[in-house]
Amino acid sequence: MNINRECYVCIYKQTLNLTKRLNLNEQRASFILREVAKILSKYDLNVTPPEIAAEVYNFISETTKINDPFLKEKKEAINEALKFKKLLQKRLEFSKERLFDACKIAVAGNVIDLGVNQEYDLNKEIKNIFELDFKHNDFENFKSKLKNAQNIVYLADNAGENVFDEILIKELKNYVQNIYYFTRGKPIINDVTFKDLQGLEINSLAEVINSGVDTPGFHLNRANEEAKKLFFNADLVISKGMGNFECLFGECNREVFYLFKVKCEVVARACGCSVGDYVLLKNDK
Repeated sequence: MNINRECYVCIYKQTLNLTKRLNLNEQRASFILREVAKILSKYDLNVTPPEIAAEVYNFISETTKINDPFLKEKKEAINEALKFKKLLQKRLEFSKERLFDACKIAVAGNVIDLGVNQEYDLNKEIKNIFELDFKHNDFENFKSKLKNAQNIVYLADNAGENVFDEILIKELKNYVQNIYYFTRGKPIINDVTFKDLQGLEINSLAEVINSGVDTPGFHLNRANEEAKKLFFNADLVISKGMGNFECLFGECNREVFYLFKVKCEVVARACGCSVGDYVLLKNDK
């Protein structure tokens, strides 16, 4: 999905918000904002938003000497999500369609996003999660494909979401044995990395793969060879979050099931939804 004019403003606003989050003084913040404006001016409309975001956030990290600016927020998000895990698992026991409701649980976690949103209310998001409707609902197609699958690639998104992904992956294990959970290759915004998942249950449910990707979304050109091979050989690919959608939609030359909450007008137009809608969407080759 190529960048739109609104994306330039969004990334620049993210930069401003990060200078505030890092408590930078006016001089340093001004320098970063001016340099980011130069970075943005280099790009035309033939790239994806996460590609530009990667250069911007890498520049900020190099300038501030802070390798992982959202490390504290990622840890907090994971700890907060863990507080809801047992409750959600308990509620799932009374479900008439466990797999479908597990998809709802997973997508609820997609509210955790410090790129587009500076704040989120996880408690509010999951309160009525089992009653939500998907704007695009390709669940029956998804379930049909799953019955014939032997392996799945599951593209992770933000730290904290992994806790909700674990619940869905447990249900997926009733269908397949081999699940590969792809993380980012390095810290980028609050996207989850291999290191962030150390000691968490996901490691016993799936094989966690460092994709090598340095963009806030799974960009195939930046993935390592192992990740590319697994991605194209998988019987089923689940893509969590908007960043992965932005990188792959119409670009990846294979079928993908996208699972996310729409958080911006650009993505809303791309998938025929409104901001705030939930999506379980199959994208053909």
